[in-house]
Amino acid sequence: MPNPAPTRAVPNPARFRAVALLLPVLFACTLLSGCGGGWGVAASSLFDRVFMPQETVWAASPEPDAFTESYADATGAGTNYVYRVQGATADGSPVEVTLISYGGKTSGEGWLQIEAYGGSGVRYRTIDEHDVPLAAYEALAAPSSAT
Repeated sequence: MPNPAPTRAVPNPARFRAVALLLPVLFACTLLSGCGGGWGVAASSLFDRVFMPQETVWAASPEPDAFTESYADATGAGTNYVYRVQGATADGSPVEVTLISYGGKTSGEGWLQIEAYGGSGVRYRTIDEHDVPLAAYEALAAPSSAT
Protein backbone atom coordinates (compact mmCIF):
# COMPACT_ATOMS: atom_id res chain seq x y z
CA MET A 1 0.00 0.00 0.00
CA PRO A 2 1.59 3.34 -1.04
CA ASN A 3 2.17 6.08 1.49
CA PRO A 4 -0.15 9.02 1.08
CA ALA A 5 1.39 12.25 -0.17
CA PRO A 6 2.62 14.46 2.66
CA THR A 7 0.30 17.32 3.46
CA ARG A 8 1.51 20.80 4.20
CA ALA A 9 -0.01 23.03 6.80
CA VAL A 10 -1.65 26.08 5.31
CA PRO A 11 -0.62 29.28 7.12
CA ASN A 12 -3.45 30.99 8.92
CA PRO A 13 -3.62 34.63 7.68
CA ALA A 14 -5.39 35.79 10.86
CA ARG A 15 -2.58 34.43 13.04
CA PHE A 16 0.03 35.98 10.78
CA ARG A 17 -1.64 39.38 11.10
CA ALA A 18 -1.91 38.95 14.87
CA VAL A 19 1.81 38.17 15.09
CA ALA A 20 2.67 41.14 12.89
CA LEU A 21 0.67 43.45 15.16
CA LEU A 22 1.67 41.85 18.45
CA LEU A 23 5.44 41.61 18.03
CA PRO A 24 6.05 45.38 18.12
CA VAL A 25 3.87 45.66 21.25
CA LEU A 26 5.75 42.84 22.99
CA PHE A 27 9.05 44.39 21.98
CA ALA A 28 7.99 47.80 23.31
CA CYS A 29 6.83 46.25 26.58
CA THR A 30 10.17 44.50 26.93
CA LEU A 31 12.01 47.79 26.46
CA LEU A 32 9.83 49.80 28.82
CA SER A 33 10.56 49.22 32.46
CA GLY A 34 7.61 47.34 33.91
CA CYS A 35 5.19 48.28 31.15
CA GLY A 36 2.78 49.54 33.81
CA GLY A 37 -0.89 50.25 33.60
CA GLY A 38 -1.69 46.64 32.79
CA TRP A 39 -0.27 46.83 29.26
CA GLY A 40 2.32 44.09 29.84
CA VAL A 41 -0.34 41.73 31.20
CA ALA A 42 -2.66 42.57 28.30
CA ALA A 43 0.03 41.95 25.67
CA SER A 44 1.01 38.65 27.29
CA SER A 45 -2.63 37.56 27.49
CA LEU A 46 -3.19 38.39 23.82
CA PHE A 47 -0.12 36.40 22.81
CA ASP A 48 -1.25 33.40 24.91
CA ARG A 49 -4.78 33.47 23.48
CA VAL A 50 -3.48 33.43 19.92
CA PHE A 51 -0.65 30.92 20.22
CA MET A 52 -1.13 28.72 23.26
CA PRO A 53 -3.57 25.81 23.71
CA GLN A 54 -6.43 26.04 26.18
CA GLU A 55 -6.17 23.98 29.36
CA THR A 56 -8.02 23.77 32.64
CA VAL A 57 -6.00 24.56 35.75
CA TRP A 58 -6.97 24.31 39.40
CA ALA A 59 -5.47 26.50 42.14
CA ALA A 60 -6.13 27.75 45.64
CA SER A 61 -7.58 31.26 45.60
CA PRO A 62 -4.74 33.74 46.14
CA GLU A 63 -4.60 35.81 49.30
CA PRO A 64 -6.07 39.30 48.79
CA ASP A 65 -2.77 41.16 49.27
CA ALA A 66 -0.65 38.70 47.26
CA PHE A 67 -1.14 40.63 44.00
CA THR A 68 1.94 41.40 41.91
CA GLU A 69 0.60 44.48 40.15
CA SER A 70 -2.42 46.74 40.20
CA TYR A 71 -3.74 49.38 37.83
CA ALA A 72 -6.78 51.63 37.42
CA ASP A 73 -9.70 50.05 35.60
CA ALA A 74 -11.02 51.52 32.37
CA THR A 75 -13.48 53.79 34.19
CA GLY A 76 -10.84 55.12 36.57
CA ALA A 77 -13.22 54.47 39.45
CA GLY A 78 -11.75 51.11 40.53
CA THR A 79 -8.60 49.06 40.58
CA ASN A 80 -7.73 45.78 38.86
CA TYR A 81 -5.35 43.41 40.66
CA VAL A 82 -2.93 41.00 38.95
CA TYR A 83 -2.10 37.71 40.69
CA ARG A 84 0.38 35.00 39.73
CA VAL A 85 -0.90 31.72 41.12
CA GLN A 86 0.61 28.26 41.26
CA GLY A 87 -1.86 25.77 39.83
CA ALA A 88 -1.97 22.26 38.44
CA THR A 89 -3.70 20.51 35.56
CA ALA A 90 -5.91 17.44 35.98
CA ASP A 91 -2.86 15.17 35.62
CA GLY A 92 -0.95 17.09 38.32
CA SER A 93 1.37 19.05 36.02
CA PRO A 94 2.36 22.35 37.62
CA VAL A 95 1.35 25.59 35.89
CA GLU A 96 1.82 29.24 36.86
CA VAL A 97 -1.14 31.32 35.74
CA THR A 98 -1.70 35.07 35.74
CA LEU A 99 -5.17 36.11 36.89
CA ILE A 100 -6.72 39.56 36.89
CA SER A 101 -9.28 40.38 39.54
CA TYR A 102 -11.33 43.19 38.03
CA GLY A 103 -12.52 45.92 40.37
CA GLY A 104 -11.28 44.41 43.62
CA LYS A 105 -9.01 41.98 45.41
CA THR A 106 -9.66 38.25 45.62
CA SER A 107 -11.29 36.74 48.70
CA GLY A 108 -8.42 34.35 49.36
CA GLU A 109 -10.91 31.60 50.16
CA GLY A 110 -11.62 28.34 48.38
CA TRP A 111 -10.38 26.89 45.11
CA LEU A 112 -10.45 28.15 41.55
CA GLN A 113 -11.09 26.35 38.29
CA ILE A 114 -9.27 28.37 35.64
CA GLU A 115 -9.58 28.29 31.85
CA ALA A 116 -6.06 29.21 30.81
CA TYR A 117 -4.17 29.75 27.59
CA GLY A 118 -0.47 29.35 28.31
CA GLY A 119 0.19 31.37 31.44
CA SER A 120 -2.90 33.57 31.16
CA GLY A 121 -6.08 32.83 33.05
CA VAL A 122 -8.95 33.82 30.77
CA ARG A 123 -11.91 32.82 32.97
CA TYR A 124 -12.08 31.42 36.44
CA ARG A 125 -14.69 30.47 38.97
CA THR A 126 -14.76 29.43 42.61
CA ILE A 127 -15.32 25.72 43.22
CA ASP A 128 -15.51 23.37 46.20
CA GLU A 129 -12.36 21.56 47.29
CA HIS A 130 -13.89 18.17 46.44
CA ASP A 131 -14.27 19.32 42.79
CA VAL A 132 -10.49 19.63 42.37
CA PRO A 133 -9.07 16.55 40.57
CA LEU A 134 -7.06 14.38 42.95
CA ALA A 135 -3.79 14.63 40.97
CA ALA A 136 -4.04 18.44 40.89
CA TYR A 137 -4.88 18.61 44.59
CA GLU A 138 -1.95 16.34 45.51
CA ALA A 139 0.46 18.33 43.31
CA LEU A 140 -0.59 21.58 44.98
CA ALA A 141 -0.40 20.08 48.46
CA ALA A 142 3.16 18.78 47.89
CA PRO A 143 5.82 20.59 49.97
CA SER A 144 7.80 21.61 46.84
CA SER A 145 4.86 23.69 45.55
CA ALA A 146 4.38 25.59 48.80
CA THR A 147 5.30 29.25 48.64
